Amino acid sequence: MYSITDYKMHRVHLPTKIKIMLRVFGLFLVFVSISFFGFSQENQSNDSTSVVAKDDDKAKRQDLFYIDLNWDRLLGINAPIEQKWFGRGISLGLLYDQPFNKNGNVSGAIGVGFTSHNYYMNGLATRFPGPDNGYTDFSIVGDSIYSRGKISANYVDIPVEFRFRTNPDRHGNRWKLAVGGKVGYKIQVHEKIINDQDIKIKTYDYPHVTRLRYGLSGRVGYGSIMLSAFYSLTPFFDENHSVNQYNTFTLGVTIVPF
Repeated sequence: MYSITDYKMHRVHLPTKIKIMLRVFGLFLVFVSISFFGFSQENQSNDSTSVVAKDDDKAKRQDLFYIDLNWDRLLGINAPIEQKWFGRGISLGLLYDQPFNKNGNVSGAIGVGFTSHNYYMNGLATRFPGPDNGYTDFSIVGDSIYSRGKISANYVDIPVEFRFRTNPDRHGNRWKLAVGGKVGYKIQVHEKIINDQDIKIKTYDYPHVTRLRYGLSGRVGYGSIMLSAFYSLTPFFDENHSVNQYNTFTLGVTIVPF
């Protein structure tokens, strides 16, 4: 069992792989932003009356529902705790889209959603004694007790987005860019482990996971397929009940069926 003196406060340092992925995503955003204005100018100069007429109703309310297939990561995890590479998560959302112009090139959206984050690692979220109901941090347990497992955090979300779109091309599709954020309320957290006898054990008592979280989000893509990113501005564990701070970072593929 670790004591509180075994831990030291530290800043969150992004792993090299995360830095590379952020740079790639940033370059992709720049590329699409340039493409956005280029396609916008081109479409305005061409006679696209028939395409606009065909998509007139769609331009009024677009991208009303999304499904994010996510890769989840907790930033700030240090040795001896190790995360597995296959953190999987999902987000669903239903939004009301309000266009700010006739063609729907610029709009705002707000809605309600659900997010499930899953983090796979070789440690357990452990509660340690202390004042004011103690504190929680990840710790290593013996191989004879613990084989593999994950901690799952589930939230009800309120997403808000500002959206930018090109005019429809000859296929009726648009390049899209959305920036915004979302606020999430924790509804359930559980941890699942599988011991050396292949017995699954679930634990649900994790009061120190931050109840209300918020962060920044972004999407970029073409047609009904987009890339998405989310970074939580609030730590995973409540600041008053943790020694080390971890932040959620998510990359995903978004499917927008309608």
